[in-house]
Amino acid sequence: MVTHAHSDHTGALPVVHEAYPEVPIYLTPPTQELVSILQRDALKLMDREGDVPLYNERQVESMIEMFRPVHHGDRIQVGDIEIVYLPASHILGASMVYFGTPAGNVMFTGDYSVDAQRTVPALDRPALPVDLLVTETTYGNRMHADRRTSENLLVSRVAQVVEAGGRVLIPAFAIGRAQEVLLILKQALRNKKIPECPIFVDGMVRSVCGVYSHHARYVSRSLLRDSQRSGHPFFTGTITAVGNAQERKDVLSAGACVIVASSGMLSGGPSAFYAGEMAPVATDAILITGYQDEESPGRALLNLAEETGSRPLRLGDKVVDVRCAFETYSLSAHADRMQMVGLIEAMRPRTVVLVHGDMPAKTMLADSLGCNDIVYGEEGVRITRRYARRRHSVLERSAEDEPITPEAAAALIGPSTGEPLRAAKLAEAWFGKRVAAFRQERFVQQLEQTGLVRRDDHRRGILWAQTKAAMPADPSPEDLLLAEALKVENPKGKLLEWCMRRRLERPEMREQPEDTGWHVVEMELEVDGERVSSGPQRAYTKKVAEQLAAKVLLDSLSSQEQILEATAVDETRQAVLEQQNPKGKLLEFCAQRKLPTPQFEVVAVVGGFRCVANIGLNGGTLETQPFQATRAKVAEQAAAAELYEQLRSSKTQRPSRKAAQSAPPAAGASPVARGPKRPDARMQLNEWRQTKHLVSFGYDLVDHQGPSHQPIFVMTAWAELPGGDRCTAGPVTAGSKKEAQMAAADALRTVLEADASFTGLWSKPS
Repeated sequence: MVTHAHSDHTGALPVVHEAYPEVPIYLTPPTQELVSILQRDALKLMDREGDVPLYNERQVESMIEMFRPVHHGDRIQVGDIEIVYLPASHILGASMVYFGTPAGNVMFTGDYSVDAQRTVPALDRPALPVDLLVTETTYGNRMHADRRTSENLLVSRVAQVVEAGGRVLIPAFAIGRAQEVLLILKQALRNKKIPECPIFVDGMVRSVCGVYSHHARYVSRSLLRDSQRSGHPFFTGTITAVGNAQERKDVLSAGACVIVASSGMLSGGPSAFYAGEMAPVATDAILITGYQDEESPGRALLNLAEETGSRPLRLGDKVVDVRCAFETYSLSAHADRMQMVGLIEAMRPRTVVLVHGDMPAKTMLADSLGCNDIVYGEEGVRITRRYARRRHSVLERSAEDEPITPEAAAALIGPSTGEPLRAAKLAEAWFGKRVAAFRQERFVQQLEQTGLVRRDDHRRGILWAQTKAAMPADPSPEDLLLAEALKVENPKGKLLEWCMRRRLERPEMREQPEDTGWHVVEMELEVDGERVSSGPQRAYTKKVAEQLAAKVLLDSLSSQEQILEATAVDETRQAVLEQQNPKGKLLEFCAQRKLPTPQFEVVAVVGGFRCVANIGLNGGTLETQPFQATRAKVAEQAAAAELYEQLRSSKTQRPSRKAAQSAPPAAGASPVARGPKRPDARMQLNEWRQTKHLVSFGYDLVDHQGPSHQPIFVMTAWAELPGGDRCTAGPVTAGSKKEAQMAAADALRTVLEADASFTGLWSKPS
């Protein structure tokens, strides 16, 4: 049961699936699509950063095959347990999960928000009886600032920086927070609260934004209306996506602008690149809108507010001196302490289990609750409760739960008057009597599924008839800007060209008739056996609707490609490459030295071709970074140029085979053992655990010293042996947490190999 897509709830899902490969995975359709994007992106990230992969592509694809979509309000029967998914209002598709069991009823909240956000509506208080409640406590000891005030302060600061000619970076979590920020900026532009300037969207945010177009049922009523008016939930002629590394550089030279990019903690992705370029510029600003982990660069940046003089900040391998402005704004998607108390008390559980929060948050929330049975959920804690069974289960179905047909719903609602409808009155008219809250809730869910009504985003007992807005007589300024931008960009032409390069059939295009005058177009394409859709896109003319659908489809395809950060080849570099012909020089160089023939891996991607060159040397492989160009031959030449330089530079450092064999060892040096390279210690420890030679292993962070730009991590590693003994390696130090973990693992491996009781369990590497 998956509550929502955020990585702290789904990051290890492929590992869990590997342990239980036949078990279905239930989640809402938006969560299914978001998790697929996140997991595929995680594979690229682990490969790019050289981490020991926790899982591989096969495991991810196998996991996705076991996804079973379930809508809010749907019921799942597993043995004698009935399960219901309910809205949680945290992010798109987020859910609470209700378990009706013979021993009692359990509500698992996952992460939740109470108030409406711009992308998702407010929380419906669950009407089901709860015996045991498992609730998050993230902000159990805090009260949020007024959301509207925080948004206004953010807009005001953006306006100040842009008016002064500066650039604004807003690092944001790709799911939820980035979309909220984009809608805040979109409204501010519309209301002239921000000077007219380009807003760029980069990182995983691009592909996530497209997901909202596919799930109208889960978005707020206001976002749905806005999307129907402008054709896309977030992008306009002013708000555009950044496609590649070259465009990223162009953004920085565009002058005054706003950049919304992931990751939200500056720990990687495009936001870290932009921060590295903008932090030293006094006229720029970095505005933080989300939680920052204690070890993240984002937290290190905020801590610099207390320092005077030079303010160094480490961003990956780069250290920059911070001169730009930086501030933080509260746009939380979690409930605060009083909101949690109100919801929990309204559900009246007999037992409350507090999870997903630090001890101060759990303690303060517990002190605020009237429940007498409160459990602090910790790893290893087992909770056993049995409650008297209720005489009438609210999960039992009756004749009153028969599906409502669209025709019957239309007759009940009547003609649209523009006035709100009250859910309680409609339920009473339908059933002929007042009904319990849980039955009214079911009834409203069925009404919404007909597509004829939507609940109010804030007042959930109010319904609005869904009448589609008629197209205005004249296009709005936003419509004209969007049409002009799409005309210049021509995504439909690019999509057809990409299909031709990949030798795919042209995309299937469907026009959906509407009596409102708007043109609605949806494009669908089959790629590697998978159907990719743009979702319905509305626009003032058919041509613009087609271009908009093509753009959404291209963005979706781009997010699914196996993309490493590729170096774009511009026109100037292309001219130099064509003149110098480095591929010819490379082939001649290899032939003269009797080296293997270099291999060029060329892949057609959105926007051109990507090439990586490699050559086998002495049992290993020398490989270039990816290069991208509009033509395959140009991408090959760029990759060849880098491989040629690598071979030339390594020539003087690598002695000939004859010299290496005849040269005597240096005085006092140990003979060099010849054999395969030892595996990464972390990977070997994991293999020993899988083969039962270790029960478990782990790492302890002993100390964290030094300034934020030059930290020192002190770490130990430990392992538990099958006999119950525990083996610990001495502390090691390193400049990053990852390096410290690698060094600690290596030290632990050395200790284990020297342990007489352990050495017989495997063949030591030579």
